[in-house]
Amino acid sequence: MEDQTNKVVESDIKLSEGEMPSSAFVKKEIHKENNFSTDIFSVYGSDGMLLAAFDSKEAAIAAIMQSGLRYISLH
Repeated sequence: MEDQTNKVVESDIKLSEGEMPSSAFVKKEIHKENNFSTDIFSVYGSDGMLLAAFDSKEAAIAAIMQSGLRYISLH
């Protein structure tokens, strides 16, 4: 079976108005508050819309797959 995780299909990027993305990616962001800093792993749809945020990359990827979206690695 061919690995689909690193493929981006043009139809996944061009969405009609109101259409939900079929793919999602994870972006690591640093959250700083007072003297405390932590990593946040944000999940974005293929259209760039923020969908959710998690404490770990693994949890973010699991949520993508459980929601029926295809995980896209941007590397």
